[in-house]
Amino acid sequence: MPRPPSRVGRLSALLALALGLIVAPAPARAADTAAPGNEPYENRSTQVTAGEFVNVYDPSVGENERWYYNDHTIVRDRATGLWHVFAITHAEPANPLDEKVFGHATAPSPRGPWTKQPFALEADPSAGETHIWAPYVLFHGGTYYMFYAGGTADHEAYRMHLATSKDLTTWTRHPGNPLFTDGFDGRDPMVTRVGNQWVMYYTANSTPAGGHHIVAYRTSRDLVHWSDRRTAFEHPATGTFGGPTESPFVVQRGTSWYLFVCCESGYQDTRVYRSDNPFHFTVDQLAGRIEAHAAEVVNDDSDGGQWYVTGAGWGQGGLWLAPLDWRTPVVTKGRIVTTPYYRAVVQTAPESRLVSYEADPAGRGAYRLVTDSSFRSTAPYLAVGTFGPTDTAGAARTVTVSADGTDVTLAGIPLGDEPVTVDWRFRFAPTTVDVDFVWHVTGPTSAPVWEAAWNVDSTLPRLADPAGADRDGDAAGFSPWALATDDTTTLAVAYRAGSAWSADNRWFNRPSGSIAWQPLWQPGGRALPVGDLAGGTWRIGVSGAPADTAFAAALAASLNDAASGEAVQ
Repeated sequence: MPRPPSRVGRLSALLALALGLIVAPAPARAADTAAPGNEPYENRSTQVTAGEFVNVYDPSVGENERWYYNDHTIVRDRATGLWHVFAITHAEPANPLDEKVFGHATAPSPRGPWTKQPFALEADPSAGETHIWAPYVLFHGGTYYMFYAGGTADHEAYRMHLATSKDLTTWTRHPGNPLFTDGFDGRDPMVTRVGNQWVMYYTANSTPAGGHHIVAYRTSRDLVHWSDRRTAFEHPATGTFGGPTESPFVVQRGTSWYLFVCCESGYQDTRVYRSDNPFHFTVDQLAGRIEAHAAEVVNDDSDGGQWYVTGAGWGQGGLWLAPLDWRTPVVTKGRIVTTPYYRAVVQTAPESRLVSYEADPAGRGAYRLVTDSSFRSTAPYLAVGTFGPTDTAGAARTVTVSADGTDVTLAGIPLGDEPVTVDWRFRFAPTTVDVDFVWHVTGPTSAPVWEAAWNVDSTLPRLADPAGADRDGDAAGFSPWALATDDTTTLAVAYRAGSAWSADNRWFNRPSGSIAWQPLWQPGGRALPVGDLAGGTWRIGVSGAPADTAFAAALAASLNDAASGEAVQ
């Protein structure tokens, strides 16, 4: 395709990452000077994966300008066998509040060829619709039901609407609209049968004004009257709009239920969660990751029951399709490093990242989670052709561990399919961890690079640096330190001045509690220099006090003191 929570121990067997973390400045005891525990781990599981995506339909056909599809639905005509796709559509560039029509195309197979049809539905101001989003169509009792979000000017009171049809061509709005209202931007409905009731899943937030991003659900006996809202999935990230719970899609396979949601770490990032309970999914049940936006799952029973996953979105050139594999064998490997002050789970395959980092600044082994993998994880990445992690860290070619367990090097980490690898070194001290990177660039990338960076994925809600106590968004250059904090704990990340080949920008993402350090940051992109690039050195530590800027400054001073390469004691 084109580029486009609990806490302790919840993410330890899934995607992981490789950052170093550290612990607070408590006086060292004799036992603290012992080498850290450093043990390998290996887990075997199955994950949901997608094959190669193919562009099967471009809505620009017949137009004088480029058009996009976004959230969409695919349904088969029960009478003719013809497949229909309905989607948000608009001329490029993206203008979501002006998305007033649903595109419509038909094909003999999900693989195409697709034929453009007249728009299926247009926003009706007299029905309270300023725009319309995310149709979902199902067949029941001789009628096709189209659920969609009828956008309003008040994002805290979005309207869920229904239109019906007998032939998938002529649609009539239901006189009972709205079926219900919800916010913030309650939208992206998907409806399926669970037992003797219908269940609608949709994107929402924990309160109408914002809060944790959730997948909400309501139940119905007749597809018209819906229950009060309940929560099927809550993400630790907070904010408004869809966040990491957009475009929910739920499918049953055997005794398992699978929830597909977008867009956690970037525009084309669909996560798949597996649960035995269709009404309860959690972030530690991660069962796959698919490079697609607004993914839908399609089963073609006329093609041997072949399963497909789709994708679409702004700037994507229309509708994309890939075969879906529900049970791809995956072997996850890594190291678990422990001292009385921290427990770090570093994954080395199939991806390189710090899965989680738990810390106890008092050194008693009563750890609490201070980083996780709920956003971009803690790892290096590239953004090629756009912002966001288009090319993430794969399996390390080699993993070298020193005899005393204090030094771990992950060498030859590929970044997607680009001619770039990274060597990532961890140095584990009793209360701190140092990490450094070397980037190896062997040729030009497939498109200009917008970001060459590494991300710190904290569990803490407030971010700061020397310039401010409440950071969100971009900040030019590299500061001596940055931190994430809550009411009891501070995670600090200190930078050794001049250690990276460049120091363009930092990006603070308050909803996820994450900080990206970006040696290269360029809207529109630029060439990544060919050669071996010093990627920088950082020291990471944890204090048992809130907003502990003094600790962060001392951490930076220790790292930058030429006479001392030791961790803070």
